[in-house]
Amino acid sequence: MIINRFFNPVNFKKMKNDFKFLLEMIKNDDYRGELDLALRDNYFNLYYKGNSLAKVTFCKGDSYIISINEKFFENTGAAQDKRFSVIERKDGYFEIVLDKKLLHPFFQKKYINQFISNIREVNNGEEITLEQAIITDNLEREDIIIIDRQIMDKIFKKRMDLLALHQVKENKNEYSFCVIEVKLGNNPELEDKVASQLADYVTHIKKNYDDYKYCYEKQYEQKRELDLIISPKYESIKIVRPVKGLIVVLGYSGIAKGRIAQLKSNHQGVQVEIFKYLLKIK
Repeated sequence: MIINRFFNPVNFKKMKNDFKFLLEMIKNDDYRGELDLALRDNYFNLYYKGNSLAKVTFCKGDSYIISINEKFFENTGAAQDKRFSVIERKDGYFEIVLDKKLLHPFFQKKYINQFISNIREVNNGEEITLEQAIITDNLEREDIIIIDRQIMDKIFKKRMDLLALHQVKENKNEYSFCVIEVKLGNNPELEDKVASQLADYVTHIKKNYDDYKYCYEKQYEQKRELDLIISPKYESIKIVRPVKGLIVVLGYSGIAKGRIAQLKSNHQGVQVEIFKYLLKIK
């Protein structure tokens, strides 16, 4: 398989047992829609507003490697906590090995909030923040599931922004893929480049459809069991053709208008969804 973004049975059991507290935290009103947990192969990413707050890798036995951006970790209570020793500093990230008994102390609410505060100061980009807004504003829909973000596989090294599942028929568990590219209205790629990017992504999934289908049907089942997907209520889904693409544009509408017109002129049939920060005062 060229893509594997779900846990093997051993790691899935560990996830349910060792991270039960974190799964509950994500559903809590304080973090609902802001913290997002993305399943990978032998690890998962915990995101805050599109930034990877931590990468958690499963190791043999009862230990885990936590990889966290040094800018997010420095000057926090966790950084001063002697229970958490950095084993390696690599490419701007700290790596910390934790026994399962130290997972809850490390990911306690106090430290999570300090990591979040640092992420806000770094401000890694408007478009990744927009990705999180799209995920948050489409939670608990039956017709659309944002199933994954920042998607790469073993042979395709370009990174897709978001991957959605779109319900084929109402009240049925059949869904089709929709690749979503997110752009701000002032991004010059809107004039032409984004359409080619999106076409490449859609074509790649079509060519490797069986692998993507298996991967995301399995990921859906695991997310449902972990309560990371509240709606729809289906225990499993069936992914069917076709594969679609969508460009989502937000903000800077005065600049975006001309670029989107040019984009549609150059690429007939491209689907573009435009969101505006439109005020209504009564």
